[in-house]
Amino acid sequence: MAELSVVLPGLSLSNPLMLASGIQGGSAAALHRVASSRCGGLVSKSIGPSPREIYPGPVCVEAMDSVILNAMGLPNPGVDAFTTMMKENNFAKPMLVSIFGPDSDTFVSIAQEMEKAGATALELNLSCPHSKPGSRALIVGQQPELIREYVRAVKDSVNIPVYAKLTPNTASVSIEAKAALEAGADGICLINTVSALEVDPFAGRPIIGNLLCGMSGPAIRPIAQRKVAEVALAMRRGEIPTAPILGMGGITTGLDVARFIMLGADAVQIGSALIYEDVDIFGKIENELIEFMEVQDYPDLNSMRGIALDSLEELN
Repeated sequence: MAELSVVLPGLSLSNPLMLASGIQGGSAAALHRVASSRCGGLVSKSIGPSPREIYPGPVCVEAMDSVILNAMGLPNPGVDAFTTMMKENNFAKPMLVSIFGPDSDTFVSIAQEMEKAGATALELNLSCPHSKPGSRALIVGQQPELIREYVRAVKDSVNIPVYAKLTPNTASVSIEAKAALEAGADGICLINTVSALEVDPFAGRPIIGNLLCGMSGPAIRPIAQRKVAEVALAMRRGEIPTAPILGMGGITTGLDVARFIMLGADAVQIGSALIYEDVDIFGKIENELIEFMEVQDYPDLNSMRGIALDSLEELN
């Protein structure tokens, strides 16, 4: 059988399939439920400094086939409740703990509490497109200097690996990746949702309660793949430091996983697919990936990692 295990900073995965942040990752019961599936690892909901309620609805709509729009508002139980939960539970799969805050000092405070609670790795959510209701302001993930500040501050305050989750809503994501990696990030997570907007023509207003929203689902997969490829190519060329890439965005099949691995991803995160098929999707995708690798004679993930970059090498 094809070898699917992946060892990353702070994470040892039985396969490259991780739960994405924001989907069933906010409570112990939900995390245990996902951990009992055939995922390789977990990512928590993004945890902030205090409890946060969901935005007024609608907050998640399948606007058309393969297009999911959402603006949840980063609902979470807050750092105190989540760290208590972590101390009281042992999960069957390794967990990347996602955190966010309004400034670098808050990131540092939350990161330190998560490390004390037993977190083995952190994902800095620098890229949520709707963290403030109706905001059109630039987010941290669109400002390289702020990325450097936030990543460096957290890295200087904890002894566990730190991954930076970046946005696709930027001209050249390798610039933001470079800022994160030069500040000490141990890995890059690509991508968060794509900024979007849809209108109900009968109501004459946007369909999401927050008005502005993020787009996920299978339709964004080619966008995510391009962003992963841009960063992986920059690493291959020596333009930015080399580090693991966790790819995400519209993954629903084993072939999708293979595509991301072939573009340089080390592992993937799966979110919107659970809306369609719940946690059983992990087993389905794992079986499809194994079958593909055996038929194509790939003994392990390393044997196909980055091979699609070869044909992109000469691009400027």
